[in-house]
Amino acid sequence: MLPTEKVLLEIKRSPMAFSQGVRDLIIALVLVWLTLWALSDVPFWDSWWLVEEYRTLATRFLWEGAGIPATWVAAVLGLVAAWVGLSAIRQLLTEWSRRYRLTGQRVLAHTGVLGRKVDQLYLLSVDGVSLEQNVLGRLLGHASLVVAGRGNNQVRFDYVRRPDEIRDKIDRCVLARRSKPQA
Repeated sequence: MLPTEKVLLEIKRSPMAFSQGVRDLIIALVLVWLTLWALSDVPFWDSWWLVEEYRTLATRFLWEGAGIPATWVAAVLGLVAAWVGLSAIRQLLTEWSRRYRLTGQRVLAHTGVLGRKVDQLYLLSVDGVSLEQNVLGRLLGHASLVVAGRGNNQVRFDYVRRPDEIRDKIDRCVLARRSKPQA
């Protein structure tokens, strides 16, 4: 922050920002559960009709007991569960670390826990604020705001609560900043 700068608005985010990470975490937990079930005495797929047909065909054309060992299936499920789980944790941490701010001079979007990324636009260079909202966002009261600057510069705020109100506040700050005499 600049010495003369103060935060005018902390932009609140919708809890829906965590939905993709939570969904992926649930998928990872289901895969872990299937992995443990595959390692049990009777794997979960033993009673499936398709598996019975596969065993009959494998015994007929290959050899008795031909098939994929349960430990291999469990290993693959475990690896996929680990990959999906780590991806979900990364997604949740990224969303948890996002901060959107409006100061007297800039629009800021902070992201990162260990590393850091800061997108900023000076209010004097803001050309407009666009609102992007799908049906689910309309029902749940969140949207994405895209603050466009000169050239190709833009700052994107995702899952913003009360987007119309926030867009109006940003517009008012931009217009107030432009109408002030420059020092």
